[in-house]
Amino acid sequence: MRSLRQSCIGEIFDYGMLMSHLNGLKAPHRKITQLLKSGDIIRVKKGLYVFGEQYHENPIHLGQLANLVYGPSYVSQEYALYWYGLIPERVEMVTSMTNRRNKIFDTPLGMFRYTYLNNKRYTVGVEWKSLDHDQHFLIASPEKALVDTIASYNEITTKKAMRSHLIENLRIDEDRLHDLDIKIITVLNQAYAKPVIKLLFDTLKEGI
Repeated sequence: MRSLRQSCIGEIFDYGMLMSHLNGLKAPHRKITQLLKSGDIIRVKKGLYVFGEQYHENPIHLGQLANLVYGPSYVSQEYALYWYGLIPERVEMVTSMTNRRNKIFDTPLGMFRYTYLNNKRYTVGVEWKSLDHDQHFLIASPEKALVDTIASYNEITTKKAMRSHLIENLRIDEDRLHDLDIKIITVLNQAYAKPVIKLLFDTLKEGI
């Protein structure tokens, strides 16, 4: 374990990394079972692990973990809005977009939900964020996170209803809405080509 801990940057590692430190043993898979049972390592899903509490050096970043649980994907929707401080309530489920099929993972570290998005929409507005200790993860820009969140609300058909949803339901502060980049919203509106996103664009452009 000491060798594995020293080799890993961060708290997340895969099966290949684990086996590279156990392949000198006669029964490496038995050792993995022992490590899991003792809590020295935790299996997030098949082939993906994190260190147990005894070996933690830094907090586990759930956004980074979400990228690895199912990919390609980027963190978005409510979890990203909370991460940016746009919505006040803590979001327990980590929400992401993917160009693969919808998926939900119930793991020892929490729930991870992935929503399908076609490639034309998927590729715009995604940012590569740096974390501590030379770690990174993919997350939607604030504008794209909002667009991804609103995209499924096809029942919203008026600017009044859109304003109400943004301020009363999502509880986004009006000043933070004014901080959003309308140029980015314009690009997203063209890429998504959905009436509800056009309505969001028109509402934000007009001013809340």
